[in-house]
Amino acid sequence: MFVDGASTAATLSNIFTAGTTTNYYSNPTGTGTVASLWGTMMGNTAFATPSPTPLTTTPANGTYWYDSYLGDVDIMINNGTSWVGYRSLDVTVGQTVIQGGKSINNPLGTQGTTDINGPIVSATQPTTQSTGAALANGDLWIDTSDIENYPIIHKFNFATQSWTVVNNQDHTDAGAIVFSDARWSDNSTNGALGAPFSGAGAPDTIASLLASNFVDFDCVSPVLYPKGTLLFNTRRSSFNVKKYEAGYVVTSNQNTNLNNAAMTYYYPDRWVTAAANDSFEVGQFGRKAQRAVVLAALEATIQSNQNIRQPDTVIYNLLSCPGYLETVSALVGLNTDNGTSAFIVADAPARLTPDATSLSNWGNNAKGAVIDGDIGLIENNAYSAVYYPWALTQDLHGNNIVVPPSYVMLRTIALSDNVSYPWFAPAGVRRGGVTNAASVGYVVGDTGEYYTVALNQGQRDTLAGIHVNPITYIAGTGLVCYGQYTRQLVASSLDRINVARLVIYLRYQLNVIAKPFIFEPNDAITRNEIKQQIEKLMLDLTSKRALYDFLVVCDSSNNTPARIDASELHVDIAIEPVKAVEFIYIPLRLENTGGIKGLSGA
Repeated sequence: MFVDGASTAATLSNIFTAGTTTNYYSNPTGTGTVASLWGTMMGNTAFATPSPTPLTTTPANGTYWYDSYLGDVDIMINNGTSWVGYRSLDVTVGQTVIQGGKSINNPLGTQGTTDINGPIVSATQPTTQSTGAALANGDLWIDTSDIENYPIIHKFNFATQSWTVVNNQDHTDAGAIVFSDARWSDNSTNGALGAPFSGAGAPDTIASLLASNFVDFDCVSPVLYPKGTLLFNTRRSSFNVKKYEAGYVVTSNQNTNLNNAAMTYYYPDRWVTAAANDSFEVGQFGRKAQRAVVLAALEATIQSNQNIRQPDTVIYNLLSCPGYLETVSALVGLNTDNGTSAFIVADAPARLTPDATSLSNWGNNAKGAVIDGDIGLIENNAYSAVYYPWALTQDLHGNNIVVPPSYVMLRTIALSDNVSYPWFAPAGVRRGGVTNAASVGYVVGDTGEYYTVALNQGQRDTLAGIHVNPITYIAGTGLVCYGQYTRQLVASSLDRINVARLVIYLRYQLNVIAKPFIFEPNDAITRNEIKQQIEKLMLDLTSKRALYDFLVVCDSSNNTPARIDASELHVDIAIEPVKAVEFIYIPLRLENTGGIKGLSGA
């Protein structure tokens, strides 16, 4: 396992990675591999034999392709009624500017003024177009110096001779942008000539698309957005994950985006973007696109798998999806379906830096995330806990690898249960020791570099404030989990892991005790028997330092005639769970010589 979504497992690093500046389907410098999300589909053979020529065979239906090339970007523009190629015609959207001694009523530039090769893809700020010509009003620059936040889009303003950043999250104002599959080719017949190239094979060049107004039937409707809105075509643009959909186009239908044009001669297959837009409707690219595809598969499995929703036959007390905090809500749903019989162990993001501002903003969801993940933390279930930071260990081949904190904590919790009980806190130097990692730390941006960290008291206090548990280095002890907060954010006994796991244990044991009494006579004898069984359990837990005290009521006071007539038997239980020591105060008092003897009465 490597870092987070960049490559959570070796088989995930290349869903299908290939591409050079001139060829999408070959990799002259190495051998590509076709793989599913979790394993190789074709052994060590490439999707296409490495070659400088484009692919001429049709992919298998459902094939995933991670297009790792950064250089292709197809952007269209809304002319008020439809999406058009960025250089296809004049689009008046703003004030008059003087360019080359000529008055132009179009700050985006007329045809022939913006770069003939399309958006300039560069890690440094361009000073000329790709041809060496002067920059024109409306030229676009895709900044690749920070691929972690790709695409950072800039638009050139001729009047001010400066670049302005396009807000990727703005989808409604003038100059807004939307991310959608739009087209693969510039041919309206889209495959009638030379199939499968228009639908599946070599795509048309970005330069040719700049003057084309063709869009596929599934392109987002232009009437939903204001004139001048940009459209980032995720189908044709690179650096994302695509899935090959055979028969995607129903050729007997009409293309509503092109005046209901018949699609009789359209090539029926398409590459479809596999990674959905993020929660802010921004396209996902690079490692985030790979991660999104894997995450969708994981969540679908968790939510649909009925084999693990059998609390009478499938028993577990810990749940985790290492490295994927986004699955917590699905795990909570699974846990609820199984009668809340397990405790969920989750991870903070690998790229979360340990400064107080970053930790607080993430833990308090300052950016308004709608799902748990890199942007923010929203989970608040009492039967789950989040740990920070990630850890460095070795795989079975002796390679140094970065692993999520749940990898550490699942072992630590298991070892704690082995020497004590679930209601003992899996934290501190006695039961919170980490034995399967050399250090803990975080990953830096798109470089993937790992930096170690020893969380100080201030950082641990910040984490405590957001109910995230720190794993840190303590001199003379080593790596230790030094917190036991659950995601219960309202102050109660359930905001501590030892109490939450005690409740889970009790819920399971009480269910075991109750089952033999199903279909027994609903009378005083049955009530006394089940009460005695439960009190026996509670006394045992009291002797094992789980409870201070308890009370069990099962008589006519809570089993009324109406409840008996409804075939119900009620047992009310009150418990006082043992709390863990988290603060030790030892006042030190200085006395004059002989004063202590006087205090002792000697």
